[in-house]
Amino acid sequence: MWDGVLGGRWYIIGVLGANEVRENQGAREVGAQQVESGSRPVNEPSLSTLQQHARILAMSSVFAELNDGELRALARRMRTVALAAGETLRLGTHGGDLVIFLASGACEGAILDAAGKVVLSRRPAPGDLLILPVPRTGDRYVTSIHGLTDATLLTLDRDGLMEALGTDVEKVGTGLDKLWEQELAAADAAQAQEAWRASAPLVAFFSAKGGSGVTTLAVNTAASLASKYPRQVLLIDLSEPFGHAALFADLIATGSVASASKAPPADFTKNLKGAIVNHRSGLGVLPATLRPEESDLLNADLTSRTLDIVAPGQRVVIVDLGTSLAEASLVVVERAQCLVIVVPAEIAAMTDARRALAVFRDIMGVPDSRIEIVLNLRTPHSPLDRAAIESVLGKQVSVTVGFDGSKPEEATLAGALVMQRDPSSLVARGAADIARLIGANLKLKL
Repeated sequence: MWDGVLGGRWYIIGVLGANEVRENQGAREVGAQQVESGSRPVNEPSLSTLQQHARILAMSSVFAELNDGELRALARRMRTVALAAGETLRLGTHGGDLVIFLASGACEGAILDAAGKVVLSRRPAPGDLLILPVPRTGDRYVTSIHGLTDATLLTLDRDGLMEALGTDVEKVGTGLDKLWEQELAAADAAQAQEAWRASAPLVAFFSAKGGSGVTTLAVNTAASLASKYPRQVLLIDLSEPFGHAALFADLIATGSVASASKAPPADFTKNLKGAIVNHRSGLGVLPATLRPEESDLLNADLTSRTLDIVAPGQRVVIVDLGTSLAEASLVVVERAQCLVIVVPAEIAAMTDARRALAVFRDIMGVPDSRIEIVLNLRTPHSPLDRAAIESVLGKQVSVTVGFDGSKPEEATLAGALVMQRDPSSLVARGAADIARLIGANLKLKL
């Protein structure tokens, strides 16, 4: 049962320092001391305000699965906090605020190390959940919210969550725990990448047929590489319109390439890096889209800008293209130092893979030395043997991944990667073989 204790302490918003706050605004704490914890506001919010707060909650992945009644109950318990332009608030180590949304205006959330250096920062859009993990950081990090304009924050405390949700609070608490763990991992990743400024080589995973297992292999291969280079391996999920890399890694996606592109140009880099969610294995995942309608925003220019921004500091960038041959994917194929084509042993898949190879080789001019074929056996008894497949494709198979039954799906349901849940499984061993193949191509030390 989730009891609301995050690292043994509660969130509270307070003033970071008198010298960092406009003097005419005064110092004030906005936390458990200001109103009685868990109590309803003195003035019941209006119906329109209640609906607005409920919509903000519903936009968050943590609260999206709650029913309308639960959302309204939480909305009634949300407290409004005014943040003036130039004012800086921090999260202390005691108090009551667990959840903080930006309702209006502009602000910047930042994580600073013990020396006061900004490790990670992002500028949320109105409606976004501010993820600020101070209770789990000990003395490693300090987190703060700085008002860029006059802004309004909405907060929820532990007692408000408990009163509104009762026993159902556990599913929300689990989601919040994941978000805070991801944010701490992001801060650790930012520090690891600061020391390595070289631009990472690019590896693309593609399949001409849906259901071939390309995402499963891309995620587990990336995690295998991250075991050697923790916090320096990034997987970009460009499989549109429905990407599942974050789901397979048991991560909660909080942003995307597409959503970052909606921000003002000056905020694009911050929001793009802030959309990367980090797995405990050391793997980072960047979704290209969160919703199918965002696919229209992806184009060659946006993809190129994204790669230029995220590659420095990484050792390897892996892109899961799925089955897409849209312009965003073709940019990746052109730039990739290694193109991994995943092929199931099926006649239709062989035909489609041969056509895709013709596009890559003859039209795009991708050197044959950059292309690697991975045979993924999706059934226990394949009607085509390896020799027949190589004959159809006109290229040798580099790695064969054995049939592993339902183990990949079981690992996802258990909230773990296949290579973590069962390192001896055929999929885990296949992913490790692909990682070694990539390492040899890119001359990485594995």
